[in-house]
Amino acid sequence: MPSSLDEEINNIAINLRIVLNNKQLCELKSHGCLLETWGRKMNLTAIEDPSEIAQRHFLEAILAGEKLRQRRAEGPMLDLGSGNGFPGVPMGVVCRDARPLILLESSEKKAAFLRALIRDLGWKDARVEVRHVARSSNLDDLRCRVFTSRGVAISHLLREGLPFLEAGGWCVLFGLRGELEKDLDKRSPCLSLQEEVPLPHRETAILILQKSWEASQPG
Repeated sequence: MPSSLDEEINNIAINLRIVLNNKQLCELKSHGCLLETWGRKMNLTAIEDPSEIAQRHFLEAILAGEKLRQRRAEGPMLDLGSGNGFPGVPMGVVCRDARPLILLESSEKKAAFLRALIRDLGWKDARVEVRHVARSSNLDDLRCRVFTSRGVAISHLLREGLPFLEAGGWCVLFGLRGELEKDLDKRSPCLSLQEEVPLPHRETAILILQKSWEASQPG
């Protein structure tokens, strides 16, 4: 009998040797259930197989959240281009001190899903913002201690040094180190790569950067 999505999520945590309590497991399962329900009504993900959904969406977000927890990351977390809740929601499940959680999305339809997800989770310390981001100045009012994004072109934001990210804050990205270093090369001296976490059976990795404590902050 094919395994369910919640079983696959539970297996991921076990295989990664990440200890999650019952509340965290229930939150991850709720995310998966809502994704399946809404996925029938709108194009949240083209993937239907529970195992592939768990591996393609949940695995890297759970692992990224654990890396933040290990580094004792805390304070506001901003997820740019949240879409179907990845990577921000699972990261917020695992790293509970990264709050408030701000899910930023340009699509009203996807924002509706994110709001429903937050309600379903009962998270009072999370919210959804709908806006288009063309430059860092569009995020001046969303200062954060943790910034993450997946599947969104943010080269221009990296070149600008992520001024909305506080000094000492963390930036979590997903991709290839070589591509990241092109954006950071001499143009973003305030951002440094602290850890590259390989992802199972993929060429990409989780890239964890930190903003220098000496970085000048606006205003």
